[in-house]
Formats: sequence, structure tokens, C-alpha cells
Amino acid sequence: MGDYWNQRFETMPWADVHQYWLEKFNLLLDYVKSNSPFYRKHLAETKAVASFDDLTAVPVMTKSEIREAQLAGDAENPLGTIQVARTEDIVQVISSSGTTGRPVYYGITRKDLESWRESLAAFTYTANIRKSDVAAHVVGTPIFAGGEPYFEGMRHIGATVVWAGGLATERLFETLRNLHCTAILGTTSFDLYLAENCRKYLGVDAKDLGVRKILGGGEPGLGEEPIRDRIKELWGADSVREIMGLADIMPGMWAECDEEKGMHFTAQPHVMVELTDPETGKHLPWEPGVCGEPVYTTITREATPIIRYASHDFIRVEALECSCGRTSPRMRCIGRVDDMLIYKAMNVFPSAIRDVVVTSFKDVLTGYLQVVKDSAAQVRFDKPIPVDIEVLPSVEDKARLKKDIENKVREILVVKIEANLVPPETIPRTVYKTPLVRVR
Repeated sequence: MGDYWNQRFETMPWADVHQYWLEKFNLLLDYVKSNSPFYRKHLAETKAVASFDDLTAVPVMTKSEIREAQLAGDAENPLGTIQVARTEDIVQVISSSGTTGRPVYYGITRKDLESWRESLAAFTYTANIRKSDVAAHVVGTPIFAGGEPYFEGMRHIGATVVWAGGLATERLFETLRNLHCTAILGTTSFDLYLAENCRKYLGVDAKDLGVRKILGGGEPGLGEEPIRDRIKELWGADSVREIMGLADIMPGMWAECDEEKGMHFTAQPHVMVELTDPETGKHLPWEPGVCGEPVYTTITREATPIIRYASHDFIRVEALECSCGRTSPRMRCIGRVDDMLIYKAMNVFPSAIRDVVVTSFKDVLTGYLQVVKDSAAQVRFDKPIPVDIEVLPSVEDKARLKKDIENKVREILVVKIEANLVPPETIPRTVYKTPLVRVR
């Protein structure tokens, strides 16, 4: 295997990958139109595409459309009108988290399952999981995308996989110690939570457990150096890798290589990705510094194919070339399109506020902060955006720190915040994701 799980696709010129996707896309169009009532209507005006730019004429899909199509499900087709394969050919169903409404369910056939195993193996292999690892999967959500599929991917590599997710925290720590785990995979928040609480439960520091590889995702954050450095220090880790996927498409599609400077796309054989302007829908170039929204297509899925899905993630291209030899661009996810806040006429992501604050004042902060809204629907702020920020007890001049933080954010992001400095442990830690925003 060398340094790659799938050398052909991981080192294929990016332009050749696009050509491969186009060929698969046209085959997919014929398949879904022949077998799905939803797609016959949704793609009624869509013809075969001749170039990558022609894809922008194909309508995008949203989660609300998929959810509506699934409401038409019945005993024969439980996944609704987006179900393309026969129910007797579907061997597994996974779910979105359902945090913004009724969960959306996706099926996979036996062939899809093999595709997922290969893709999730390439994904976790890129993130440094090897056959010699005893890898603890600490996400306790079997039906969700971040649950069983990740387990399958690491097991497909040949690693010894321990599903510790869902255990009581003390039992989880005991499992890590008793089985001499070398790697953990969890959300960024939970990876940090475990590291900060190991001594409380086991009487030893996290770095004494021998876990040397940390994989974290499910939310932006691990791309920020202070958070990454803190996780690496607390665990005594040799590698800390950010990972990212999407339940609707492929649970794992982006992972960091040895450079640890952005995530490579790892699902080339089975998923197509386009970089688009979220306002105009037009394609954007994969060039360093360009920011946009990924739009995905499951080009080989049989059971519930998804065509041009608007992810609502907002990413920034970091580089086109990498010393690891992989040819897909490296990127960082900097937020969700629908998480964007507006201060007067300026747009800002909560993750951007965290990045500025934590990076600039890491020596006096715990790393935890939350934007505070008056209501869940609030997007606009005419007054400075309230932000709770945890500070270390050693800080004596809190008034000066508050002013410095507010000035730094205004200087870099051109927005004003109201920094509310709070003691450590004020912001609740969670066993899945720690939200960057809360309602007052």
C-alpha cells in the first residue's frame, strides 16, 4: 500500500478525476431517471453533460427536498421516492443527526457497502490509521454517519477497532487504558473533553495512556492551531488529524495527511465534488485562498443516490500541491453557510471569531467560547455580538483583556463583539459536539 490506500485515485491528476466524474455522472442520470419518481420530475429538463461547467445547469438538492421525498415512503419503499434500489437489496440504513428537523435516512446496497468500506478506509488511512493500531472509536451513534461507517473503514484497513462510544466516561477511559489503545477517533470537542478530564476519572494524565494518534471532526475547530496544539499536548500525541464527511453523501470524505495543514479529498472513486459560490451557484476555481460551498454527487451509490447536494459547508482552499503526493486540493472548513452572522453590513462566522480570539490570546484562555443569540433565528446584530469567553484564573486585569479581545476582533474581522469573560467550566462540555452558538 505504501503511503496510500488507493494510489490510482489519490495521485490521479485533478483534471483526470473530473473527467472520470463526468462519465460516471451521465451514467447516473440514466439510472435514476429510469428508477425514481422523484428524479424523473427533479431532472426532467436535465440532459447529459458534456463538460464540468455544464453541471451548474443541473438543479441542486437540499435536505428539505430529500426529507419531503421521504415523507412519501411506505412499507414497499421506506426511504421514499429517492429510493432507487429495491428494499430487499438494501442491506443497511444510516441517518443524519436530525438536529434541524426530522432525520433523513439513506440506504446502501451490498455493492454500496463495499464502496463505503473502501472510501472510509482511504479516509482513515490518510489520517494515519494503520493495521498495527488499536483504534478507539469514541462516537456512540451507531445509526449516524459518524458511527458504524467509521468503524467499518478502520476495520477494513485491518486495525484492531474498539467501539468505546456510548460507554460511561469512566468505563471509556478504562477501556482506552486496558486495551492499550494507540488512536482515538471522535468529534473535536470530545477529543478535547476526554483529554481535559482523564485525571478526574483515572488519576493519570491523558498522555500517560499511550494514545498517540488523534482523529477529530464533526465540527470546525481542529484547523485552529491553538486547539490542535492543546489536544496534541494533553494527549502527548504524535499526530492530530482533522477529518470531515457528510451523512447525506459519504460519512468520511476529507482527511489530513502527514502535513497536517488541511484536508485532502479521499472519496474520488465514489463521490464527485464541485466548489461553488453559495449565492450564484457558479463554479469557483480550486485555487489557494478561494472560499466556497462544496456540492456533492454520489456517483456510484445504488440505493439512494444524491445528485448535486448543497452541503452548506463553507470551505477555504489551502493548497493545490502537497509533499505527500496526493493530487486533490487541501482545504479547511471554516463554518456553515447557514451559521453566518451579520453585524450591520458585515458577514462573520462564529468559527472566525473563535479563530481570532483563541489564536491571539491562547495563553490566557481555556479555548472555549460561545456566541450568544437572543433567539435561534437571530442572524443580524445591530449592537456588538455577545460572546462568552472562558479565561484562566491567573488573569488579573480582566477589564484590559476584555478591551484587547474586542479591539483585536474589530481589527481583523471588522465587526464588534461584546466580550463576556467567564471562569473555566462555565461553558458546558458535551460528549458529542460543543456548540459555538447558544440562545440566551
